[in-house]
Amino acid sequence: MKKYKSMTVFLLCLILAVTSLPVAVSAAGSIDLNHSRSLTVIAAYDSGAISGMQFDAYLISTVDEYGELTVTDRYGEYAEDLDIRGENDERWQEMAQVLAREIQLDTGLTADCYAVTDDHGAAVFNDIPMGLYLVLGHTIEKDGYVYSTIPFFILLPEQDPDSNSWNYDVTANAKPEKEPVRADYEVVKIWKDDCHAEQRPQSIAIQLICDGEVWDTISLPHEGAWNYTWKDLETNHHWTVTEKKADGYAEPEVRQEGNTFIVTNTCSRPVTPTNPDKPSLPQTGQLWWPVPVLMAAGLFLIVIGLLRRRGNVHEK
Repeated sequence: MKKYKSMTVFLLCLILAVTSLPVAVSAAGSIDLNHSRSLTVIAAYDSGAISGMQFDAYLISTVDEYGELTVTDRYGEYAEDLDIRGENDERWQEMAQVLAREIQLDTGLTADCYAVTDDHGAAVFNDIPMGLYLVLGHTIEKDGYVYSTIPFFILLPEQDPDSNSWNYDVTANAKPEKEPVRADYEVVKIWKDDCHAEQRPQSIAIQLICDGEVWDTISLPHEGAWNYTWKDLETNHHWTVTEKKADGYAEPEVRQEGNTFIVTNTCSRPVTPTNPDKPSLPQTGQLWWPVPVLMAAGLFLIVIGLLRRRGNVHEK
């Protein structure tokens, strides 16, 4: 798991540090840590409740009365500094996917708590510790279809912008997706290596992971293309892909869009100058030799002006 940690730390610091939470805390007042609280996750598709769906909650960071977050010991190896700042935007959701993938690959990590949706599609967590949670939903099969959700962060309590106060009973919509019981999964490789495209590896191994275990290993490019499709896989499993870090590249970034895994490799080698031995000179389109001449001429005119001024004063 260590090979993924540096990428996770970087992304956590980059994506979650946006604006200042302490400003919001001072505006809404301090957090009452003794207040009763709850987290409700709603699972519904086309207004139809999905019952029996399990949601796991991972307490990534605790929160104090001033709104400061402290990463729990369980996740300290994945994040040096978690700081909720800003809105739950698209990049925040991408970060949830990255961290969820790390947790799923680490079989030693279990959820801090879990709840199952009732007949109304509501999974309720009562009086759980306050802080930042990563919520993961289990896939469930109903009537020939599989329902799944994307991972998401939720902060308990959350600020209510209308009343400018803290909401201790938070409700989140999991937004389940529906797909057939079996489907195709694709991996697409993207190279960001204009600095040395000619040094790209001739091939690279991609592992397909099913519920934390290696299910298949393929080599890219496949038939000349940097993509591959696994056919007719059961969708009621957690699928992801991994790749060994290539020499000269940063840790590969894996992003999932539906049933497609996009693996991006960015080069880490410095760009070599075209003429390293040739000194770099300013290119302004003008010659440099007139500069000292013009400076001397300017000083000469200043001196002449001062002398003439002194002569005029004496004449008066």
